Amino acid sequence: MSVECPAERTRKVWPELELGLELGLELVLELEKGPEMALGLWVFGLLASACLVSANIFEYQVDAQPLRPCEVQRENAFLKRADYVPQCAEDGSFQTVQCQNDGRSCWCVGADGREVPGSRQPGRPMACLSFCQLQKQEVLLSTYINNTAAAYLPQCQDSGSYTPVQCDVRREQCWCVDTEGMEVYGTRQQGRPRRCPRSCEIRNRRLLHGVGDKSPPQCSPDGEFLPVQCKFVNTTDVMVFDLVHNYNRFPDAFRTFSAFRSRFPEVSGYCHCADSQGRELAETGLELLLDEIYDTIFAGLDLASTFTETTLYRILQRRFLAVQLVVSGRFRCPTKCEVERFTATKFGHPYIPSCRRNGDYQAVQCQREGPCWCVDAQGKEVHGTRRQGEPPSCAEDHPCTSERRRALSRLHFGPSGYFSQHNWFLALAERQVSQRAARLATSCPPSLKELFVDSGILRPMVDGQDQQFSASESLLKEAVRMIFPSRELARLALQFTTNPTRLQQNLFGGKFLVNVAQFNLSGALGTKGTFNFSQFFQQVGLPGFQNGGGLVDLAKPLSEGSDSGPAVETPGATKKGGAMNKPIVGSFGFKVNLQENQNALKSLASLLELPEFLLFLQHAISVPEDIARDLGDVMEVVLSLQGCEQAAGSLFVPSCTEEGSYEDVQCFAGECWCMDSRGQEISGSRVRGGRPRCPTECEKQRAQMQSLSASQPAGSSLFVPSCTSEGHFLPIQCFNSECYCIDSEGQAIPGTRSVPGEPKQCPTPCQLQAEQAFLRAVRSLVSNSSMPPTLSSVYIPQCSASGQWSRMQCDGPPEQAFELYERWRAQNNGGQEMTLDELLGKIMSYREAASGSFRLFIQSLYEAGQQGIFPGLASYSSLQEVPQAVLEGNRTQPGESTLLEPYLFWQILSGQLGRYPGPYSDFSTPLAHFDLRTCWCVDGAGQELEGTRTEPHKLLACPGSCEEVKRRVLQFIQETEEIVLASNSSWFPLGESFLAAKGIRLTNEELALPPRSPSRETFSEKFLSGSDYAIRLAAQSSECHALPLSRSVCLGQ
Repeated sequence: MSVECPAERTRKVWPELELGLELGLELVLELEKGPEMALGLWVFGLLASACLVSANIFEYQVDAQPLRPCEVQRENAFLKRADYVPQCAEDGSFQTVQCQNDGRSCWCVGADGREVPGSRQPGRPMACLSFCQLQKQEVLLSTYINNTAAAYLPQCQDSGSYTPVQCDVRREQCWCVDTEGMEVYGTRQQGRPRRCPRSCEIRNRRLLHGVGDKSPPQCSPDGEFLPVQCKFVNTTDVMVFDLVHNYNRFPDAFRTFSAFRSRFPEVSGYCHCADSQGRELAETGLELLLDEIYDTIFAGLDLASTFTETTLYRILQRRFLAVQLVVSGRFRCPTKCEVERFTATKFGHPYIPSCRRNGDYQAVQCQREGPCWCVDAQGKEVHGTRRQGEPPSCAEDHPCTSERRRALSRLHFGPSGYFSQHNWFLALAERQVSQRAARLATSCPPSLKELFVDSGILRPMVDGQDQQFSASESLLKEAVRMIFPSRELARLALQFTTNPTRLQQNLFGGKFLVNVAQFNLSGALGTKGTFNFSQFFQQVGLPGFQNGGGLVDLAKPLSEGSDSGPAVETPGATKKGGAMNKPIVGSFGFKVNLQENQNALKSLASLLELPEFLLFLQHAISVPEDIARDLGDVMEVVLSLQGCEQAAGSLFVPSCTEEGSYEDVQCFAGECWCMDSRGQEISGSRVRGGRPRCPTECEKQRAQMQSLSASQPAGSSLFVPSCTSEGHFLPIQCFNSECYCIDSEGQAIPGTRSVPGEPKQCPTPCQLQAEQAFLRAVRSLVSNSSMPPTLSSVYIPQCSASGQWSRMQCDGPPEQAFELYERWRAQNNGGQEMTLDELLGKIMSYREAASGSFRLFIQSLYEAGQQGIFPGLASYSSLQEVPQAVLEGNRTQPGESTLLEPYLFWQILSGQLGRYPGPYSDFSTPLAHFDLRTCWCVDGAGQELEGTRTEPHKLLACPGSCEEVKRRVLQFIQETEEIVLASNSSWFPLGESFLAAKGIRLTNEELALPPRSPSRETFSEKFLSGSDYAIRLAAQSSECHALPLSRSVCLGQ
């Protein structure tokens, strides 16, 4: 029996879980009938399950709302009142630490929720391996090391999560993975992907293949799901509206609500909060009726490319969030921390996350009657911070990019007195602002004064009820961020709004915000939502809100002309005062006060109608994005008093990698130090006038695994890498009585396994780089046969007999390639000259045959009479005479040229070569044909020595170690002269020179400057390194009063 399944599985899907459970149940029953029948059923079930998995379109899940295994098990255990209810993360995956309900016994689990043997212990385990670290250990424990196939070890971040881009260094291939380490279909490529698709983008791709409902998700600019997801629903059959088809077929219907209602009269909106996987959060869905929504000033805009960018979605989103403010006290959806806190409370877990008011994780987390520990921004435990009895001292975890934006905002807007000592707020008394507003204004510099005080927005935000100021701060940041998610929307609002009082109505499609503040929801909300309004308002004794139909009877539909009308008695009108001014439980378990929420809504509606708010928007959109990501960040600047009261040390601007993490070395004001991935300084690493030696990747992995090993149960073993004194990976690593070679990245080299004590010669860095260069060259040759490479474009490092870098390096192919050329020329052209194009044409003619089996390739050689190209085949006149051992891929001429082995040549043509097929000593073969090669000298690390490159035919004598040092000194003197010359020019403005002298390096974009010459990078990196010596050198380079750079540095001194 054969079972054919569709293409290869590249992502996990969960609908097969139900089938697997059913087959397992049947298997138990059939065991009584006999083992043969049970085994047959098991095999059939396995094949059926495999086909079910593979039949799903690429990496996409079958349903938009699947319950994952952890969630399924959690629900079942909770209903059964079990002693153990699985603890799941916000995305539905298992938490790495699982505990009994009473918290007295805990253990570690893998990605499938299975207990890690030996990890169970009283209380919470000291540390558990992440799923990425567990997978890495499983690979190391497997027998893959002795396999000749290309090896791959998953790469994990310092936090234990999968690195978003995974690479196989042997094949030089990289691909994107999701949070579970599963490959994202279509992202595998040579080299690193520049950008990986995120979860929402993957869902959108899924719709192109006809999988799932016909309502595309709303994605953020970075590809994640927006917190608020909206769709349309047919009111007749309650089916999801086909937005994909209708948006393309009737584009004009989506310009205005009136046009949409005219084309689709039996449709209403439905919005809900979503988790990180785009799944609807329980009891957050609201049916939003469309009949009373105005056409706004934005109605005449060009048709958006996606529904997410339409005015329809933006108005529905704002209306939904306004209702969220009523029921949760927040103008946003629950965050990851708040979702996990709500579910942990609901299911009675022993550990309930602690969250900040803005939804972030508290830096310190504690288990009920158990230990406390520090967490990072994602809520993951920081190893080594566990404390029993008292909370640990935890530093705040802030991403590098956000910290850099904050630092840049301080450079632009503060601190007061550092760049200017003038008092710019003498006229504050005339503005009659409150004492709090005056205190804020007097501590801020001119640019901040212009942004907030001159606009007049400070007075209505700060004046009034001091008791509610703190709540207003968080509300304003949330509301401004969600109402204006981009500067472009704010610009459109300014462009089309002439009457400030109409701004709020244009943003919400009528006086919706004012009506919600009065709890007048008539005509706005339907009855098909999942939030229980009746239960919510009954907590304060307010009847009338029922999901069954009472909700729409609260008030008559509002007149579209006036957005007001004779409304029936609403809850806000029947019961006010003390009944509303008490804490109740709102959406997602939030403690809310209806009176405070009502006041907040009224304040927000009034603020949006102030003329000063439009003036504030004009100033706010001018703040660069690298300083404030969105207008919510701008609002945070104005409401954060400490943003204007920082000491001079707050000038420090952290350096970030392209991926957004902290650079290992950070510098400021002549000092440099090492920083970990969380942005915390590594103790004892700070030095002055130089760069410290920071932990290498090997040392980081070693320290982390040693910390984890100390907390693992007895008998367990973790791989702890060994490092050299310089911090590099030792070429030979040993684990569980086996040793193997690794490359410079710590990846195991296949086929190098041995037992400890057995002599082993591992490839050197030169040999490993030569191998990768060889593989690159043959792949490029095979993939681009129509454009043959020039000899000078091929470079394969040459190594000494001991494997070190040869001091002289030359371009061009290895000598084996010339030998191969001579044999092809003798066989195909009677010994006449052949051009490179002709040779490649002959070789590529066998590629089709090579795409099949090796035997077909050999057969095609004999059919063409060209088997003599390979010395190992020349002695066999026909295919029938070729020994079976040769046809199975064994070498025909051991010790001879690798390229003249037919099986290895077939691997090259068919693209199956994952590693260099011959001995590494091939890269030590002396070169010839110097009339075709350009050569140069390198240092001991393989870096080219400047000024040593020669043309073909010219002999090259590379310098010895003494001459090399002399070259470096002369190069330093030359660079110093060039930099001093640059400092004597006016290329670099005073402010920029001052920042550079302090070790603050900004990009041209951050400085809003065009590219300049000479190179700013050279200027900052070589000269203005932040050391005292560099500052003194600048000051002495010329007279301080005459030169911009020197003057700035002298001021800094």
